Amino acid sequence: MSYKYFVKVFTIAIISFLIFHIILYGFTGEALSLPDKFIKRSAYTGRHEPQRHIEVTAFGDLARLSYLYRLGVRRKVVDTSDQNGYLNKDYNDNLTYPVLTVGDSFMLCNNDDERFSMLLQNKLNINCYNAAANGVLDPFSFLQGDLMKNAKVLVWESVERNINNDSFNIGKVDFYYSASKKKNEYEENWGKKNTSHKQLAVVNSSNIKFLVNNLSYNITGKPVLDKVDIVKLKNGRDLMFFQDDLVSFNKTGDFEDVCQPVAFISYINEQLKAKGITLIFLAVPDKFNAYYDEIVEEQKTKKDPHFIERLTSELQKNNVIAINLIDPFRNEIREGRDVYYFDDTHWNGEGAEIAAGLVAQEIIKGKLLD
Repeated sequence: MSYKYFVKVFTIAIISFLIFHIILYGFTGEALSLPDKFIKRSAYTGRHEPQRHIEVTAFGDLARLSYLYRLGVRRKVVDTSDQNGYLNKDYNDNLTYPVLTVGDSFMLCNNDDERFSMLLQNKLNINCYNAAANGVLDPFSFLQGDLMKNAKVLVWESVERNINNDSFNIGKVDFYYSASKKKNEYEENWGKKNTSHKQLAVVNSSNIKFLVNNLSYNITGKPVLDKVDIVKLKNGRDLMFFQDDLVSFNKTGDFEDVCQPVAFISYINEQLKAKGITLIFLAVPDKFNAYYDEIVEEQKTKKDPHFIERLTSELQKNNVIAINLIDPFRNEIREGRDVYYFDDTHWNGEGAEIAAGLVAQEIIKGKLLD
């Protein structure tokens, strides 16, 4: 095949690919936009539109971010919000909830019956309330809200990459108290009409990213736009992960890496203890870190800093009940069982089940509900 002929054929193929997908995804919007049927969530408070129930199918967030939908698996999403705007399937205002869970999107993912709070409730046979909305702000909202009056245990979850950024900073405590108070008092107008009309352009950033990332994946096996990457596991499978997962691997391994979040979490622990409430802190490993031992050696970018292990160890020295999830997660993965969805940054039902089991063990062992 001559050089000119090859260029002509390649150009025709690319143009055909471009036209086909612009028509398919640009005009239909199929798969490139989130379903409108998801429960609305306030960008300000983090709470959901109250008393709503949805059942939709969707891809994982990594498939959406990378636009590699062929790698995604459609899953049924079943979410129910209570009258307060939190995701609780069977909330009853007449019941007491001695255990509350707060945290980031890990506390919101999975379906109603497979969410962490429900799994924990089933293991303890006691009412658990999911008050997750704003991650790092949640404990401050709890300390200033009505949910505290019957609580005995607060389970606070955070994913590793969020602990590693500057938000877990004791110097921001006053700001967090002020911000969370405003969010507690804020009343969302869910009935307001959306005056902006969404227009679907034939050429838009979604189409461009879709084309570039799918072409890149065909040629190199990786997307090039946005923060999604792919590495190989020792068993030959791909691992799709969020690039911010690599933040931990920039750590030095010194005490300074963990002293700031330890001071911040310990402060919350003392505030809760003064009110007769026990804190259980749950650090969820980033997906890349959880699978680190099973990644092929040539794609391990840096040495394992053992951040989760060091963080939980220091917290325990400060009398904080902290759960080390990295070891049980890696053990499961080593046995060939996934604890995260392939096309998502979040844990799957198995991962949430392990975490709920470990938290339940701590509550029972410490007789925290007696």
